[in-house]
Amino acid sequence: MQHRKVITRRGKTVIAIAGVAVGVLALLGVIEYVLSGSDSSARPNVTATTTTQNEFQTPDPVQETTEPSAEVKVATGSFKQQRGMLTVEVTRVEATTTGRVKLFVTATNASQARMTLPVDGIAVLDDLQRTYAASSSKWEPAITRGSTTSGTVVLDEKVSPDVKSLTLTFNSISGQFAPTGAAITVTDIPLPK
Repeated sequence: MQHRKVITRRGKTVIAIAGVAVGVLALLGVIEYVLSGSDSSARPNVTATTTTQNEFQTPDPVQETTEPSAEVKVATGSFKQQRGMLTVEVTRVEATTTGRVKLFVTATNASQARMTLPVDGIAVLDDLQRTYAASSSKWEPAITRGSTTSGTVVLDEKVSPDVKSLTLTFNSISGQFAPTGAAITVTDIPLPK
């Protein structure tokens, strides 16, 4: 007498559902990896241009009153990082010849819940390992679901002429879909020379 395994229609259905579930979980893992920002190929190519002008396009009272005649150099481009459902991008950097720096920042919340990026959670690190805070920034910390907000981050201290690039970090991010570790960092933001 031969023994044969008989797989019923019900058994085939269970196997098919299990296969689909494994496939979905694998796909979700790939999506999380790509959105986590750890894959350097997810970062766009960056181009920067430098121009010179005599004043900030968006005047800042702190910079205008302390150094009204300072020459301003500008670098533009797309310097961004995406973690989970949050993307932070620096599109413009303005630097005076006396070392004052202003970053133009955009944050996009692609999630279905509000996220908060508080001003006191902003930190900037230069390539000489010196840390700066956001002194007189114009930044709306609450970003509603599925929306984008823009603002400026002005560094609290002058930047040395030897500095070539900055790293911008938002710490203390809160919200249901906030990135793991509650932080996002944009690296290699060039200073105009």
